[in-house]
Amino acid sequence: MGVIEYLSGIGGVDEGTRGTVVNHRMREVTELVAEDGTWDESLAVEVRTLFDSLAPEWTATRDHPMRNAPLLDALERGAVEGHIVLELGAGTCISARDLVARYDRLLAADLSWGMLSHAVAGAPPLICADGSALPLADGTLDVLILQNMFLFAAEVDRCLAVGGCVVWVNSRGPETPIHLSCDAVVTALEVATGIGWRAVTSTVGEATWAVVRRAVA
Repeated sequence: MGVIEYLSGIGGVDEGTRGTVVNHRMREVTELVAEDGTWDESLAVEVRTLFDSLAPEWTATRDHPMRNAPLLDALERGAVEGHIVLELGAGTCISARDLVARYDRLLAADLSWGMLSHAVAGAPPLICADGSALPLADGTLDVLILQNMFLFAAEVDRCLAVGGCVVWVNSRGPETPIHLSCDAVVTALEVATGIGWRAVTSTVGEATWAVVRRAVA
């Protein structure tokens, strides 16, 4: 198993509206994707339909001053650097306002065009794409941000540049409908790639984050 460094957590509160309790179906899909690589068109349609339906109210129920605190903490204490960055599962691009000035090229992708069509002002270039088969050349990304997003481990490895990293955030920790522990993220990447991965992880309030890199660049 990969080496994981645990940093002290810091305080914080997710002030977003709790629309639902943990969606067990999405938790099931999360685990199927990460553990077995299970994904097909029927699952893609199911997930797209769900998030299209949530899109009109997404920003109103989740955009608040502390929304991006876990991600920003991950970038700082996880020592995340790079030039080309993709947030996959970007939704309505709430994070973009805190990211656009940090990187030379920021992109936002989501399976749901409904989400992207409600993107906030100042959103970066948008890509409507399936995360299991991104329209990117091998080794393109310095940083791949996954917030409350499925982990397509083989595709992550394909798209990451040498020395690149994955930033994994669950905004409500284990209560996040789409959730994996840091251990599970590292294990999925190692099983999919056959190489070692290492991580640094911490918490901001109830949120959990991990910055994950190949053990050998």
